[in-house]
Amino acid sequence: MSAPLSHPIIPMPRTIGRRAAARVRLCIPAQVMLLQGLENCLLDDLSQAGARVTIAARLPGIGAGVVLKAKGLDAFGTVIWAQGARFGLAFEELLPLPDVVNARHFADAHAEYQAAQHARNARLFVQGAPRLRRQS
Repeated sequence: MSAPLSHPIIPMPRTIGRRAAARVRLCIPAQVMLLQGLENCLLDDLSQAGARVTIAARLPGIGAGVVLKAKGLDAFGTVIWAQGARFGLAFEELLPLPDVVNARHFADAHAEYQAAQHARNARLFVQGAPRLRRQS
């Protein structure tokens, strides 16, 4: 028989702030509304508290307000870091968990669609499908 624990196990409170919410990897097309206008981007990952975005346009500055638009999602956030072609957003309000889950489902369907398109294009190439000609 083992001796009882002399120190009770006390659960630790959840961390507030950075990495407090679980993230889902997405890599789906999205848009960000910046002061310069609407820019296309990739939504790399998403949580209820924030997101990581890759953009080809000039990065917004730290502290800039941004509206992230993705399939069924509009979220206002503040840029908290920027490096290379990526930046991180902290949302003003936590996203509802179903919105994050729906984004993950969309990402799965989008990945399957892209894989099917690549397979179709490869099959057409191997079969010698006629190429589209440019209009002069």
